[in-house]
Amino acid sequence: MELSTLQRRVDTWIREHGGYWDRFQILARLTEEVGEVAAVLQRQEGLRPRPVETDLEDELGDLLFTLAVLANASNVDLGRAAGRVLDKYQARDAAAWKEASAEKDEGGA
Repeated sequence: MELSTLQRRVDTWIREHGGYWDRFQILARLTEEVGEVAAVLQRQEGLRPRPVETDLEDELGDLLFTLAVLANASNVDLGRAAGRVLDKYQARDAAAWKEASAEKDEGGA
């Protein structure tokens, strides 16, 4: 799905279900969703003691939905934001990323 389609569908859903919360409430929800992604990864890596059925795809979907809510509430085009950040990383971080990946492959960092 295109990010613009995601944002339109999220906007429609939010408006049909009572409207947007304020941005700090949305941020709190976004933080909660990040925590749920972290919990799934901890369980998948064996870092949480109690095994529980996990669904990383579902949790990432919740995170993406909530991010789209925050973007909509803030008048941010996620497609444009993603393009800008990819350009920034390409210009600023490409060499460092390759270097870090090479070190990791060699048993370093």
